[in-house]
Amino acid sequence: TDVRWLWSARFALGRLTVLVGRPGEGKSFFTCDMSARVSTGTDWPDGTPTPMGDVLLICAEDDPADTIAPRLIAAGANMRRVHLLRAAKVTRADGEQATVSFDLSNMDLIRASLDRLPDCKLLVVDPIGSYLGGGVDGHRDNAVRAGLAPLGLLAAERGVAVVLVAHTRKAAADFADDTILGSRAFSGIARSVMHLMSDHEDRTRKLLLAGKNNLSLSAPGLAFAI
Repeated sequence: TDVRWLWSARFALGRLTVLVGRPGEGKSFFTCDMSARVSTGTDWPDGTPTPMGDVLLICAEDDPADTIAPRLIAAGANMRRVHLLRAAKVTRADGEQATVSFDLSNMDLIRASLDRLPDCKLLVVDPIGSYLGGGVDGHRDNAVRAGLAPLGLLAAERGVAVVLVAHTRKAAADFADDTILGSRAFSGIARSVMHLMSDHEDRTRKLLLAGKNNLSLSAPGLAFAI
C-alpha cells in the first residue's frame, strides 16, 4: 500500500514521528504552526498540500491560555479544529467523580478523544517524556517500546500522524538520532525523526533537518525564523 503523508517525506499519516531538539529551540512553536496549517488546510512551507482536519494536542509544559492559544491565533489556526487533552473526569466505584491526569498507560482516553474527532489528522504529544507514565523507565528499550507500541497501533488504525516531541540529552553523540533523551527505542519505534535546532552561525535562524526515515527518501532541510 502507498504511504499517506501529512507532510510529504516528513510526517506520515498513521505513523509515529519524533521531533527532537534542545529546550527553547522552538519545537512547541513549530507544532503550533503545524496545527494551524492542518486546521485550515494551508500548504506546507515547501508548497506541498496539507490535508485539512482536526488536531489533538497533549501538552504538559506550555499554558493553554497565555502560550498555546496565542501562538495558534497568531498562526491563523481555526481554533474550532484544535483540541487540547490535559486530564479526564472519571467516575469512581463509589459514584463520585474525580479528575485524573493523563499518561500513555491510559490509551482509552486518547481513543475516546479520537472517537469525538473522526477527522483528526494530527496528534502531538509534547513532551513525550512527561506522558510515559510513572512505571515506565524512559531509558529502558523494552519499557519504551511497550509504552509506545499501543499508540503506534492506534495511529495506524485511525490514520493520524502522531508527533512525539522529545528533548536532547546532555551528552554529545556522533549520530544525530542518538541525541534523543532516553532509550534508542524512541527513534527505533518511530518511522521518521526530525531535528529542530538553531543555526550555530545565526541563533535567530532555525533549522528543520531530517534524521532517520524508513518510509521515503529524506526530505531536504528547511530554515525558518520565529
